[in-house]
Formats: sequence, C-alpha cells, structure tokens
Amino acid sequence: MTDPGARPGESAPVLLTSLSSAVLLDGSGDLTLSRETRGSPLDWGGVYARLVRLCGPWQLHVTVDGIEYGLGDTRVEAGIEGARWWSRHRLGRVQVDQDVAPTADPAGAVRRLRFTRLQGPGTRLRVVSRLPPHLLPVLVEGVVPTVFRLETHREHLRVRQHGFAFALRASILPSQLYVNRGSWRGGRYEGRVDELATEHEVELGIDGPTELTFQLSGGFERDLKEPEVADAGIPDPETAGRAEAERVAAWVARTPEMRFPDAPFLEDAYRAARAALRQLYSEPGDGLTGLVAGYPWYSAIWCRDLAWMLPSVLWLGDWEWAERSIASVLRFQSQTAVPILGGEPGELPMQIAPGPLFLYGTSDTTLYYPGLVRRLVRHAGRSDRGSSWTPAVRRMIQWGEARTDPATGLLRNGGEAEAISAATGSVARVRYGIDSPDTTIWDSADRRDHAIDVQVLWWEALGAGADLLTDGPDDPVRSRCRRTAEVLADSVRTRYGWTEEGYLSDSLRAGAPIRKLRPNALRAVSAGVLPPEVARSVVRRAAKPDLTTDWGVRTLSSQDPTYDPVAYHEGEVWPIATAWAADAALAVGEVDLGLRYLGTIADRIRAEGGFANECYRGDRAEAFDSCFLLGFSVAPFLSVLFERLWGLDIDSSVPRLRAAPIFPSGWRSASIDRLRVGPGEVRLDWRPGGLRAQWSGPGSLEVRAGSESARLAPLEARELPLPLPPAPPEPRPPVS
Repeated sequence: MTDPGARPGESAPVLLTSLSSAVLLDGSGDLTLSRETRGSPLDWGGVYARLVRLCGPWQLHVTVDGIEYGLGDTRVEAGIEGARWWSRHRLGRVQVDQDVAPTADPAGAVRRLRFTRLQGPGTRLRVVSRLPPHLLPVLVEGVVPTVFRLETHREHLRVRQHGFAFALRASILPSQLYVNRGSWRGGRYEGRVDELATEHEVELGIDGPTELTFQLSGGFERDLKEPEVADAGIPDPETAGRAEAERVAAWVARTPEMRFPDAPFLEDAYRAARAALRQLYSEPGDGLTGLVAGYPWYSAIWCRDLAWMLPSVLWLGDWEWAERSIASVLRFQSQTAVPILGGEPGELPMQIAPGPLFLYGTSDTTLYYPGLVRRLVRHAGRSDRGSSWTPAVRRMIQWGEARTDPATGLLRNGGEAEAISAATGSVARVRYGIDSPDTTIWDSADRRDHAIDVQVLWWEALGAGADLLTDGPDDPVRSRCRRTAEVLADSVRTRYGWTEEGYLSDSLRAGAPIRKLRPNALRAVSAGVLPPEVARSVVRRAAKPDLTTDWGVRTLSSQDPTYDPVAYHEGEVWPIATAWAADAALAVGEVDLGLRYLGTIADRIRAEGGFANECYRGDRAEAFDSCFLLGFSVAPFLSVLFERLWGLDIDSSVPRLRAAPIFPSGWRSASIDRLRVGPGEVRLDWRPGGLRAQWSGPGSLEVRAGSESARLAPLEARELPLPLPPAPPEPRPPVS
C-alpha cells in the first residue's frame, strides 16, 4: 500500500508486512522513508521484526564501469505485487531488478538484486550495502542507541544491543566490511556504530543475469538461532511475498463484503480500511497476539489503540484473533502496585511486547476492556471465556473504584506520567515521551480531573461489569457497578451542561466545569447517557465550522484561545474524532450529517492510497506530525458502518441478529454478505421498505428488523418489512 497524498517534501510511504515483521520504504529504490516527527524530519525506512526496529534506512550503491550509482537515484519503474515490492533500475549498460519482501520466520526481510547486462562485454560490479543498526522497540520516537556488539561467523554478520539482535547475510559473501565508513577485518567489535556496510564483488558475464540476495532477520537476541544450525537457504522474495499475499487473501475471503451502489466511495473506503487493518495484525512472539498501533513510530501493541481496533476485528468475523488479543493484554494485568512502571492493582498495560516489555500509566486503557470482554461474549457467543475472565474484570472495576468519588460516581484522571517520573527519578534519568500531567486519549492536553470521555468509558465499564460479574445477585461489586453507574450518569447529565453552547464541558476540575469545546463530548451521545434533545444539540453544535472542517473534526474548537492548528491535541484534525461525530450523528437520526462525516473519512482513505493518517493540521488538509497509518483512524470508521449505518447487533449465543439500517432517503439498495453470526453466515439485502435475510449456518437464526422478526432455517431466505425512512430533517448548515 502506498500514500500518493504524502505531504510536499515527504516521500510517499510503502508498507510491507507479515505477522512478525514490516518493511518501510518510499518507493525510490532504497529502504528509506522521510517523515516529519515532532516537528523534525526523521528517516523511518528500514526493517522491523518482532516489534523491534532492526535497522534504519538501508541503502545500496552499485559501481558499474567505474561509475557509482545509488538505487534510490536510478529507478525506472516500480510496483507492489501482494506483499512484495519490486523496482527496475538502469545503471549505465546494466539493468537491476530488485525485489523486497517481509519474512515471518525468521522475522525480518529479504532483498534481492538481479543484474542483467544490456550491452557490451561482461564486467565486475561492486555492490555496497549500508545501514545504521537500530535494535530497539519503537516506544519513544527518535530514540536510537549508538553502542553495539558486532561479530562475524561464516556467512553471518551478527549485531547485538542489550538483548536485541539481528543477523545479516548475503548470497555472495562480502569482500570487505566497514564500520562508520572505516575498514573492518571482521571478528569481534564493540563500540559506537553509526553505519554498518558490506561490500560485494559481483561477476556479470555474458551468459545471463546474476543475483545477489540479502537477508536481515532478528528481534530478540534469545530468539536468534546459532549460526551452526541456521543452515536454511535465503528465502526467495517472490515466494515470501506470495505466501503472505495468499494469507491475506484467505483472510479477506472470510470477512464481510459490503455493497453501497448509491455510495461507491463507501465501498472503496471499506475495502481499503479493511486491508489497512489487516496490515496491522501482529504475532511478535512470546505467545502475544494483537495489532500494532500504526506506522512508522507506533509499531508496538498499544493496548488503548488495540481496544479501538478490536470491535472492527469482531465485525470482520475474526473472533479468534480478537479473543487472543484480549487474552494477551490480560496476561499483563497488574496484580500489585508497580510505581516504576506506573502500574496499580487491577490496571492493564499501556504497551505490551515480547521480552516482556510493558508499561502502565494511562487514564483510560483499563476502562475499555470490560466492554470488550462483554462484546466478545455476545458477538462470538463465548460465555466460557467471559466466565474465565471474570476475576480480571472484577479487578478492573476495583481499579476504577479506587479512583472514584462515591458521591458523584466521577472517576479521577491525571497524574499518571508525573507519578512514573517521581518513581524513577531516584534510580534513572528517563524521559518517557509523555510530558503531559494527563494520559487520556489526548495525552498531550491537560484534561484533569474528570474528562468527559473518561466518565463515559467508566459508565460503560460499570455496565459491562454488572453484566459479567455473576457471583449471584448479592455480589457486592456487581451491585456497586449498578449503583455507581446510575450516580455517574446523573452527574454527567447535571454537571457537564454548557447551556450557552448547547454542548458539554470537556472536564471538571475542583468541581468547576472546564469550558473547552472538544469532540470528546460526542462519546456521551453515542453511549446514550444524554436526554434526546441534549444529544441532538451536542451533535449539531459539533457540526459548526469551528470544530468540523472539510477534512474532519478538530480536537479543539478554533474559537478557543489556546487553539493551535499544529498542536497535536489542541487543534489538529483526527479521523477518530470524525468517526465519533459520524457515530453520534447517526445515533440521533441525523443521517445526512452522519453520512457526510463518513464521506470525509472515506475521502481521506482513498486520497492516501488506502492508508489513514493519524492527524492533519487544523487549518488545512495536510498530514502533520502524523503516522501515515494509524489503527484507530481506520477501525472506528469500519465499526460505524456495521453498528450505526447498518444498525447491526449480534448475540451469537442465541443466535440472533438485529438489523436497523438508517440509510439516506435517496438510497435504493445496499447489501452485506458473509456476516458471521454464531455457527454460520448471513447475507442481507436492503431496499426501501424491506430487508431480505439469508442464513447459511446450521440450526436456526432469529432475525429482527424494525418491529418484525423471523426465525430462519438453514439455507432459508426471508423478506422482512422495514419502516420507510423518515422525511429529511430541516436543513442544517453544511459541514465545512
């Protein structure tokens, strides 16, 4: 996948992935990728394996007839086939065909050059491969180690750094090694390494092409096989790329297919978002399963981001992946206070990775997971899993209760990063990259003490706890969940109102409302906490141009005195906030407005070649300080299509499907196929006034549409009447 809409001066990203590795490049010919990061350009090109960045930009130079050429300067054409990227280069009288592909086992990448003589006699080519070793998980952007241990052994070159390692080998042994541009005889070396290079002599005769193939693999030092037993040949990039493409194609073939003849842009964006989400799938080792948060600098499993992605994974029918992902997070639930990592009893981690590497200390991550467990139980019919995870859910609820004012039900957020700094201050000088006193989803904004979206999450977690904790009707935690949820809902309705704006305050501090207009209040609409007239007012206020732009929804109103169009969480535009607006608009029946928001996200996904940037400037549609692909930029868009536009709800334990589509009045048809429900699949065909459902599973399926219901036998199809859509509401100001 590639982003043709890259910012001027930046290269368009190309992303190749397997379940345990990734290759980032810009399509020029080398594994380079310049990306603005926190206001400065950094090169994120290179190879990533097991959530560890093995190397930085990997460049090749070829000398032909005494002239040195860089692959990045000589490209003639290029393209992607499956998970393989190919390019063709003209170097004087020599043609170079290059293939690059990620490899899953061993985790890493393979890079092949095929040299063809176009004219003249045979010749000897000199190929130099240069890369900076990295060997560090991308936990904080821009942090690069400098001291490494190098070792040569037979055909392998090994590089180590504090438990991380990679092996580099080539099909033609190097004639010369270089460290920091200085000649190195091999053996062992320990010290500063800014660049590592190998030189290869390639004989190009008159009988046909000659090939040189590199393999770079690694991650954790303990996982790297000893050279004596690593005798397998170097993989072929075409085979590796084809194998990964076949795995993805098989996954896509099992996912639902949506058709919107009246809105083909939604069809295109749905397929692109689905493909982008699959590229984030990761099994990095140590039994972990999940999705990385994004690329380039969030190439780790961030548990908050994962929580935003898993509902879409469920809707796409990959229940097993969702279950294993939740299980991976719950393995690291803190059982006691761990101040140096920011962990409190019952808390879930912010990040997980093999090693193990993990870090706690967020305001909201833990609050997502009771609801996710409940979703899995209902959606996939996994009541057994719900029962086995009950103790973990109980600890999550108790973690929240420890932060809650019993009189108001409000949960306190803030101070997490400060607590980590205080705990580590006496033992190390560590900067975690989170300088904010708060760690909500907008972690660079101070939203203490009671951010509105955190209260909504807590309310939803309490509801899930009340449903999942089944130790009898007198279970004290279950009973407290119900009581606290009622008190909390009343507090949200009575304490956050902002009459002058017809909106909700962003937070409460020392009991006083913080009058900042952010999209986070829309989460209260989607949750159903607010009275209908208040919910509609919030949606309509958010649609005004100070918060809603042509390219999405800002994190802060442009009328706020602290608004800054290039501030991460104080004015930039985020697709996830746009998805919140679409979800809330559809929830209150503002169908045309909701569809315009969905169209805004679809336009960005299509313009970016299937990617979805993390964020954009608040004053123009330009990605700024942004990952080129972020999981919670694509996943909420997918969820809104299933849950709001189609109005789907699944209980696989029955099994039962409810459908309440709210398509625009001008639409004439829509369909969804391969929707997984219980042990089978459903196809839905909608037209104004009716819904046809066809069931392919064993046993029967209960289908509800509007006030009608039917029980379908295996292979049976049934038409259910639906009320016609209401007349369009009175005209609203355009989303601009």
